[in-house]
Amino acid sequence: MTSLHHSKDTRTDEPVTDVMASNVAVERRDTQSNESDSADDRATSGIRVPGASVGLMFGAFLALVLSAWAGIAPFVGPLFGFSADGTSAWTWNHVHALGALVPGALGIPACMLIMSTARRRYGHQSGFTLGTWGFVLFLCGAWLTLTPVIWPVLEGSYFQVASPAMTLAYWMGYSSGPGVLLVAFGAFAMGRAVRRFPSHPMLAHNHNRSAAQGVSEPSPTADDMLSKHVIIH
Repeated sequence: MTSLHHSKDTRTDEPVTDVMASNVAVERRDTQSNESDSADDRATSGIRVPGASVGLMFGAFLALVLSAWAGIAPFVGPLFGFSADGTSAWTWNHVHALGALVPGALGIPACMLIMSTARRRYGHQSGFTLGTWGFVLFLCGAWLTLTPVIWPVLEGSYFQVASPAMTLAYWMGYSSGPGVLLVAFGAFAMGRAVRRFPSHPMLAHNHNRSAAQGVSEPSPTADDMLSKHVIIH
């Protein structure tokens, strides 16, 4: 009898882990994580992240054509009776070289580099390339626009004497027309340089959340503490 009574009163001092409470805590944490991901997916499902900048590519192509025309207009214009200074075709002089060929030649590679950058997806475009070559294109356009005004002060007349209609055609076809358009597109490219990353707050939140994964461990939550809790009986 004494031996039986002793066996009933025997207690163990070893800790016992509450396995059911730990499993419930893990399930709650997984459920909350799935609900959070579902909410983020629903919030971003209506957000459209654009791909390549078609408008920027089209504008760069037009600027490329304008730059090429501005550079060769004094040389090929007389072939079809469009000579602003009265010279014949392929006449090489300072006004043709410095006033048209140089800014046109600089504008062509600038437009090609802008087109190359615009082919990338929005958010992955090089702001440095857009800003730098957009500024170069802006200067080329200003160069073409101001040369007919500055050249008479430095050297001599830029356009020959003609009727008002032909004088306007010379300004629009040789200098001011292509120049103003190149200035506008260069400013547009510089403006796009500061808009190369997504600006929507939910996209920025997801971008930061994705960047943080695998870098640092999150702070323990109440569920994590509960899952590690040990009950001592």
